[in-house]
Amino acid sequence: MKSRFIYIIFAIMLVLLVNPFLRPAGLFGHLVSTLLIALIPLSSSLALTRDRKTAAIILVIAAPFVILDSINFFSPHRLLMITALGFVTVLYFYIVILLTKCLLAIRVVTVDLIYCAISIYLLIGMGWAGVYNIVESISPDSFSGTSESGDLLYFSFVTLTTVGYGDVLPLSVLGKRLAIVEAAMGSIYMAVIVAMIVGRYMSMQPEQDSASETSSEK
Repeated sequence: MKSRFIYIIFAIMLVLLVNPFLRPAGLFGHLVSTLLIALIPLSSSLALTRDRKTAAIILVIAAPFVILDSINFFSPHRLLMITALGFVTVLYFYIVILLTKCLLAIRVVTVDLIYCAISIYLLIGMGWAGVYNIVESISPDSFSGTSESGDLLYFSFVTLTTVGYGDVLPLSVLGKRLAIVEAAMGSIYMAVIVAMIVGRYMSMQPEQDSASETSSEK
């Protein structure tokens, strides 16, 4: 059965894998890149269509980012870029909160539960990348080894997964503290979510066994 959360994962993977090549490719590449990023809130609103008010709020927050990011290409300005990053970062963490509520509401282990958990994890990495980009925009040279715009997205996921290659490093005190928080969040999320999924799966086993015994007796 197709999960309503699979589209969020698909949109995020497009941004992660395609955007680094589109972003520097002139006007067309920049606009397509912005539209790809907009697919994340769009797919999230579709996954949360049971609550139309929430879906509408997602799109309302996403609209200023799309507009400001497009304007920023024609008239680059640091404040404009920071504002656009602020909108998209708030949007990612807002979606994380909504999806976490959905995750906790799913009482049995289903495809929806698994894909929802994956979506949350990926969005946490996207959200922290936005935080790092805001810090770097406000205080340049807060991070080392960031020659390309996508390097802080890479740094975010390296930190979230606690891989820590060390090629991109936080230099400022704020950058270091934020990296600590993200690394801790990633570890805690994995520990709690995996334990929750395993616990719910184990609680399903007695019910499945009793159902199997009942059907065999008949």
